[in-house]
Parts: sequence; C-alpha cells; structure tokens
Amino acid sequence: MRHLLRRISAYAQPLRGSSTERYIMRLLPFLGVLAVSANLQAQPQAAINRQPVSAEVFATIADHYGYDQSQPLNTSVIGVWPHRRPYVIEKVEFSSIHNERVSAYFTHPKDSTATRHPAVLLLHGANDFWGKNEDWALEWMDILSREGWCVLVADFYGFGERKKAGQMPSWAYGPYTGRDMNIQSVTDQRRGIDFLFSRPEVDTTKVALMGGSMGGYFGTLVAGLENRFTTVVLTVTGAWPSAATDDASARFSHTLNFAPRVNAPILMVNATGDGRPFGEELYNAMPEPKQQIWYESEHYLPPREYNEDILNWLHEHLD
Repeated sequence: MRHLLRRISAYAQPLRGSSTERYIMRLLPFLGVLAVSANLQAQPQAAINRQPVSAEVFATIADHYGYDQSQPLNTSVIGVWPHRRPYVIEKVEFSSIHNERVSAYFTHPKDSTATRHPAVLLLHGANDFWGKNEDWALEWMDILSREGWCVLVADFYGFGERKKAGQMPSWAYGPYTGRDMNIQSVTDQRRGIDFLFSRPEVDTTKVALMGGSMGGYFGTLVAGLENRFTTVVLTVTGAWPSAATDDASARFSHTLNFAPRVNAPILMVNATGDGRPFGEELYNAMPEPKQQIWYESEHYLPPREYNEDILNWLHEHLD
C-alpha cells in the first residue's frame, strides 16, 4: 500500500503548462487500483494471480473486442492547415462502433502526392477535456511529423471533444459499464488504424503505435489485439490494474493479459518517479524483441527533452 501511495503521489505531479484540474485527472486511473489494493491487504499476496491467462481464455476476451473492419469509416475532413510547417495538419472525423464519431488530427508531409510514408498512431494520456490537444500529444505530433512521418492522434472516448458534461473515465464506473467503455476506447483506436490504412499518404507496411501514460495502457490492449503494427512504443505505463489477471472483471482490460500477445518489437520508456515494479512487471510479460529504458524523472517526460531514444528506435523500425 505504501508503494502504491508513492506511485499516486508521483503521478500527481503536474503536466508542463497544465492546470490543477488537468493533473488531478491523472490520478483517476489509480483510484480503482487503490480500492482493489486495500481489499487485498487481508489476503495472502500469493493468492493474487499475476500470470497472463491462457490462450483459450484470451480468445474469449479478444472476442469481446471484435468488430467489422469492413464497415465504412465515413471520413470527414473538417479543415486543413498547410501553413508554417513542413507538413499538413488535417482535422478529421471517422466512424467507430455504436455510431461514435472519432475526432482526430492527421498529419502528412507536403510532398505526399506520389510517395507513401511511415505512420504513427499516437495515443494521448488521461487529461479530461483536453484529449488530443494536450501538450504531450501536440509536441510529439510535431516531432514525429518533422521526421517525415504521418501521424494520427485521436480523442479517446470521453476525452477532448468527445467528453460530455458529467462524464467520467471508464475506471470510475462499475465493472460492466467500465468494460464497455474500455472496449469502445480500444476499438476507436483500431478504427484509427483503419483510417491510416485508407489514406494514400501512408505506407501500410510501416505503421507504429506510440502511447503515453493512459495512452500506454490502452496501447498495450490495442497492440495485443492487432497484427498491423511494425513496432510499438509505450511510455510511463505498467502492469495495471493491481487485480488478478483471472479476475472476472479485470481480466478484460488487464495489461498483463494483452502484453504477451503483442507481435511487434516493443520499446518501453519509464520514469523512476513512478516506481519500478509495475513497469518491470509489464516489460517482463512482453515477448521479444523488446527494450526498456528508465529515466530518472517524475511521471511526465517532456517530449522536447526525452525523444532521442524513441526517435532512434522508430527510425530503426520505420526507415
């Protein structure tokens, strides 16, 4: 429990340029974890199963995330911004399951008329109404786009432009509503891959996933269900939740169940301020090839300062 409280304290460090509300929202993923951990104090730790579920059980889990890729995206381009950058920014919308419309930014180099480029699906963190407009996502979108790659960063369900009045993240609800919201969140990002595959600027043989914090959590789930990624980069995330991997509810969104199913080279970048156990546990569950890098830092890793290792990794796998 003391270790978990230290993680929560580290997680509460404010984002650069953020308001109090923004970084308090970053605590929410841990509130359910704290409740579970409190209940576990009276139980022998050996009783908590942290081994990934079997292939047979995971097939049942994956079936809940199934969707029809052939359904039309019904893409709308809201606007195009080609100015003052070496790349074009498009504000787009596309369709997901349950008639949800996903709002996103899509970037591509200006010389894309006859050339296909590698692409990165970028997953933002927990940030209330900011969504794709958080500083971490916007800075990484710029950094990656200036490397000559296409980038898609979409609002998660319940975040950014998709947040409704009074709506809370999935972990604030009961097991069934929370599970449905997680499935929506994961499927929205998989529809983002469908979108990238639909764009003539994208080289579909070179598509990476990169997620930070909550984006790394959901990125683990997305990557565990997909075979369309060339590589996966997960930052400041870990083996969440603290519940058992075979728990009737938690197993459907437990990163330890999805991690062994990732079938692309994996880079994990973590901050020591979060504590090492959860990051190491998730990394150990990942298949080879993989690499983990630890920075002496609090939870937030400013993209302008912490990008060299990630860019080197992406160039190695996308060039």
